[in-house]
Amino acid sequence: MPRRSSLPSQILALCISTSSILGYQWPSPQYDALEGFLYEGRRFDGSNMASIQHPCKKRSGTQASIGAEWLRLAYHDTATHNAAEGTGGLDGSIAFELDRSENIGSGMNASLQDFVSFSSKYVSRSDVIAAATVFAVASCGGPLIPFRGGRIDALSAGSMGVPEPQQDLATHTEIFRRQGFTQEEMITLVACGHTLGGVRSNDFPAIVRPSDDSTTPNFEVFDTTSVFDNTVVLHYLDGTTSNPLVVEVNQTLRSDLRIFSSDNNRTMQSLASPDAFASSCQDMLERMLNMVPKGVTLTEEITLLHAKVSNAQLTLEKEVLVFKVSLRLTQAINTTVSDNRTVKLLWCDRRGSNRECLGHTNTALPAAQNQDEPQISPVTSRLGYYFVNYQFAVPIDSSASISMFWFEVDEHDGTTASIHDNEGTGYKIAQDNVLYAPTLSSATFQRGEDSVKTYHIVAAIRNGATPSHVYLNAFDSAMPGYAAPLNTSVNLKLNNTITPIQGYSFYSGVVQDLGLQLTVDLQSVVDGVTYMEDYLQTFFLNTDIPFTPSTTVQTTIAAMPGTTSNIATIPSSSSGTIPDRAMDFWTLAMYLVIFTISMGTMLSCSLPSL
Repeated sequence: MPRRSSLPSQILALCISTSSILGYQWPSPQYDALEGFLYEGRRFDGSNMASIQHPCKKRSGTQASIGAEWLRLAYHDTATHNAAEGTGGLDGSIAFELDRSENIGSGMNASLQDFVSFSSKYVSRSDVIAAATVFAVASCGGPLIPFRGGRIDALSAGSMGVPEPQQDLATHTEIFRRQGFTQEEMITLVACGHTLGGVRSNDFPAIVRPSDDSTTPNFEVFDTTSVFDNTVVLHYLDGTTSNPLVVEVNQTLRSDLRIFSSDNNRTMQSLASPDAFASSCQDMLERMLNMVPKGVTLTEEITLLHAKVSNAQLTLEKEVLVFKVSLRLTQAINTTVSDNRTVKLLWCDRRGSNRECLGHTNTALPAAQNQDEPQISPVTSRLGYYFVNYQFAVPIDSSASISMFWFEVDEHDGTTASIHDNEGTGYKIAQDNVLYAPTLSSATFQRGEDSVKTYHIVAAIRNGATPSHVYLNAFDSAMPGYAAPLNTSVNLKLNNTITPIQGYSFYSGVVQDLGLQLTVDLQSVVDGVTYMEDYLQTFFLNTDIPFTPSTTVQTTIAAMPGTTSNIATIPSSSSGTIPDRAMDFWTLAMYLVIFTISMGTMLSCSLPSL
């Protein structure tokens, strides 16, 4: 009689499967974009925003803490929040409020310039500000702040209401109450905000006296360390602080002293423990970043994907239909990738006698492999990982096409090979009726007062389909001066100057853009059905695209995603096995478990969240 897995093992496997289905699944373009920005610190072309500040750098020229400037900008953006009315909050309106005395400081302008080119369709300007705060705190040794995306950007100034040093305690208390903070939380948030940076004479000459050399401002720091720690608290409590907002001769400007002492120092004493300070700051800064106007729903927390699929694209290059995709794997810092590791891409045909892998599975090895430095994001390095990337480029028979793919990672060390198959569902290619052809697209740059870029975007439409409408939606929020985003639609027309290739004809259209990160969505309407390619990058077009030669395709017999051999990775117990005659009962029981979990009942699986 064949062995059967124990009931607890089967239920645990079901919990894993169901929990995964209810969590992240590819494709999830917004999650993927936010996750990539947070854990890789960069945009599609490799430009890295985190590296502007990391590791806990000072700004060239002013020598101010960049992390402190990024943190201050985020608070000033959120400070106009009215918790009762649901207005204001982290919405990017700070870009239109720098002419106010409450937002004085060259660091505010410098920070906005740091951020201007990194927003996109799925990472809003205010998401960039929030992520910058996470970067800054992590880079300088502070706690890792949970991050969510989905903020909606304001396109004009909001209400006034940022606290200023000369205001009295009652005014400050009311401002923080309006934001949704208690007195204790006000004290904590100010202490957390003032562990980095200080006060410059050219921003606040009444607090820090200007130097005789007008080109070199004086700078007085809040504490004696340049990292995110509780020294600002300890020095305040032991009376050795040099915090200018505590010891300023003019008592009217001692705003930190009034706030810190407002409860007879009880809160400051509670922050004397480094662990308590880190925990309290993590909580308060997360709350600050999540203060948004009513009607805005933030995403789930963006957690690290240990196996991430990116840049999946069926396209035409050098008159060949190719499928390109990358697999990013985490690797623990101070460990190396085994030379014996093999990573395989596997996929099924969409059409023909071998559709959905009826006869065999196609497979190929990577065309290229590279490793990222751990420091590309302070969040990833603090978690203890770096990334290993495997790029695939395989030729595809256009008559067969591709419907689904997955990966096998084998360390060849006696352990079972890992299967990455989108939690048993496979990574599905939704359609092949409209494709992006970046190698046939191009961009021209017209220098001048407006610096307009003209993009000639080419889409490939599969022959046999008769589209009634082919068009693109263009979006770019990375606009100079934080101008209103480009958000427009352009009709694409059949382009007879491009010879049909591999069963595809070509449509093209023109987009003009002043921004720095244009993305397009291609759409084709056939018989009332809309086929779409979403969030397509335009950084590399035509000859600027690095060419990756296709690798050799082989065929094999492999288990399909979701089949028993791919799911049953939980080792069975040697006892408590289920006799054959009882299998129908237990199978029914397990289906009931799935139904119960999906209905949101109290059944709990003690598994880490995704």
